Formats: sequence, structure tokens, C-alpha cells
Amino acid sequence: MKASTTQLTTTFLLVIFISIINIGQTVTDYDGNIYNAVTIGNQIWLKENLKSRHYFDGTEIPDVLAYNNSDSLAQLYGLLYTWDAAMKGTTNLGAQGVCPCEWHLPTSAEWSELENFLGGSSVAGGKMKDTITGYWKDPNTGATNSSGFSALPAGEFDAYYNPNVFRLLNEYAVFWTSTQVSNLKARERYLAYNSSASSIYDWFKVMKYSIRCVKNNPTGVLNESFIPDKFILMQNYPNPFNPSTKISYQIPEMSFVKIKVFDILGNEIETLVNEEKFIGSYDFEFDAAGLTSGIYFYQLKAGNYIETKKMLYLK
Repeated sequence: MKASTTQLTTTFLLVIFISIINIGQTVTDYDGNIYNAVTIGNQIWLKENLKSRHYFDGTEIPDVLAYNNSDSLAQLYGLLYTWDAAMKGTTNLGAQGVCPCEWHLPTSAEWSELENFLGGSSVAGGKMKDTITGYWKDPNTGATNSSGFSALPAGEFDAYYNPNVFRLLNEYAVFWTSTQVSNLKARERYLAYNSSASSIYDWFKVMKYSIRCVKNNPTGVLNESFIPDKFILMQNYPNPFNPSTKISYQIPEMSFVKIKVFDILGNEIETLVNEEKFIGSYDFEFDAAGLTSGIYFYQLKAGNYIETKKMLYLK
């Protein structure tokens, strides 16, 4: 039976569509390693673990290791980095660190965005794990790699407990985020051979884990024609207001942002923002309906920056 014109046209368009979504960009680091990239939701991720022994400026990365010091394993699974080395000595959220130019170490919030897009943390790990036989230890629970993330179980180097050892190859994929927890600990994400989850753990920065980089601002959230060069909390408008007003602010680097409202006695009234934010300018409406008329204060905390401004609510 001959296919109809409609069937042929549909098939042709489908082939074109599949070709388009399979066209991936490649990224080259300072050492000449070439990585594939994959779009997942509104993010673009490297499909392979980082293998670079030099930062983007050519300086050597300290404390980096291949699993069992094996170059062949490094080609397959990438290298293992301490948190400080991965971050290139900074503690800034979303730092470029060891990543190629225009890429950065994902924050914990960016990992959460990835997990949420894949259906939640309880199933995201399975959708991120590679399914090629021989990499993951059986049963490789839930593995479909439907996301194209292609995670491999590169294990870790335990530099905290004595003796220091390589372990968990073929069982766990462990990735640093750029989110610091304390002077000694940072946040990781890990995938396991016997779980479909993508899990969080806060552990010591001296541990050596894999790195996956995410592309800077792939969705265009940041207006490239105006990149803030400093933190700014603007005066609300209108002021006085009834019952709502707009509060705007700018941040020059990825930061954990908190904005709270206080009454004239210093009592906290409401938390307006409490999350990691990318570089850029933001505004939102504050609705004071239900509050009494009077003077209120709103405060921005972002990294080490703190600023407070006064506003007047008049019914």
C-alpha cells in the first residue's frame, strides 16, 4: 500500500524535528577536551564529566585526580576535584571555577530546577543515568537516560577519612554544586546504582567528586545589554502606597537573596524572597492589605551585602 501525501509529509517533518533536537553543541576546555551539551528544560548541561587539569586562564588546577590515577578511566569518567579547587578559590554561587568560559558550577537551586523538570528528585536520577551496559552496577534502578544527561558512576576519592581511598566506582555518581554550607562543607548531588533518585548530601570540601557544568543563562533571563555591576536595593514605588507597591533590586553575581519586611518595632512581618537568584534585575509587588497604616522597612540580604529602606503605607 502506498503512503498518502499526508503520511509522507508528516514523516518528513518528524525526521526534520528529530534531527533538530539531536543537534547538540560542543564545548572545548583549555586542555582541548571536547564535550557534548544537552538541553534539558530551560537549562543546557554538559553531557560528560569534566576532564580539565587547567582553569580557563591556563593556571593548573590543584588536587585533581583520575580514579585510581588511571588516564583511561579519566577519559571515560572524567576527573575528581575538591570543592575549593572546583570553585577556583571563591565561594560565590554559580562561580565559573573549573568550567569552560560561559559555563559555571551549578547551584543547588539549579540542580533542583533540573530535578523538578524531570518529575521530581525521587525519579530524576533514573532519567539522568546512562543505560549503556557495563558502566553502572546492577540493577541500575530506574535508569532510562531519557533526559540525555548520561550520568556515569565515577565514584569518589575519600580525602576526609583515613586512609584516603578511591571508592564507589560503578556504584555512585557524585557531583559538587557551588552551594556552600559552612567553612568546611558544601552541597553535593549524588545518583546511586540501586536508586532512581537524585539525592542531596552536605559533606566535606576536601572530598573529590565529579563536576558537571551548566551554561550561563541559556534562557535569556539576564538582559545582556545591562549587566548590574553592584548590588542595589531601590526605593519602592509608589511611596506612600495603598495597598501595594513595587520593590526592585539588582545583583551583580549569583547570590542567595533574602528580602524581608519589618514593622517600625523591628518585628518581621513577611519574607518576600528567600532563594538563589542569577545575575540581573528583579522587581515584584508587595501587597500590604491586612496590615495597619504606618512605617515599614524592607531589607535586602545578598551574600555579604545588606541594605534597608523605609516605606509608608497609608490607607
